[in-house]
Amino acid sequence: MGSVIDIELLQLLEDRLGKEDGRKVAEAIEKSFEEMKKKAEGLAIQKKLELKDELTKELASKADIVYLDGKIESVRASLEGKIGTEIARLEGKMQSEISRLEGKMQSEISRLEGKMQSEITRLEGKIETEISRLEGKIEKEILRLDRKFTILLTGIFFTIVFLNQNTIEFILKLINFFKFNL
Repeated sequence: MGSVIDIELLQLLEDRLGKEDGRKVAEAIEKSFEEMKKKAEGLAIQKKLELKDELTKELASKADIVYLDGKIESVRASLEGKIGTEIARLEGKMQSEISRLEGKMQSEISRLEGKMQSEITRLEGKIETEISRLEGKIEKEILRLDRKFTILLTGIFFTIVFLNQNTIEFILKLINFFKFNL
């Protein structure tokens, strides 16, 4: 007992049925398996022989093969011609489609360039206008600050002159000096 029933299965049979009955069942299974194996081998040989006979009846002769080779060659040549024609037709169609798309793309590029140029011109004008407006505003602000600075400087000058007694005396001396020297 070895190939069909392993030790674990034998142990299980002996545990369930008893040692003697378990061995008998295992031997019966082993014999049945061997018998089935022999029948299967015989059946396989028989099927092989039947298949061989069937294939022998169905095999083609050399003349059949030569005839089919000629047919295949003519079909192949015909298909190659049709394929060549179809390839040439498709290449022509593809080339015309490429040319059409290139023209369409070129016109679209030109249209977009024109649109972009007009937008650039419009924005440049807008920028120039804004720059001019801001320059005017800045000039007004500079004039305003200049006037303010002049007023403040004049105010500081008069404040210093009128609040400082020594300065008044100095100015009067300068005035007298220039009167007599001129």
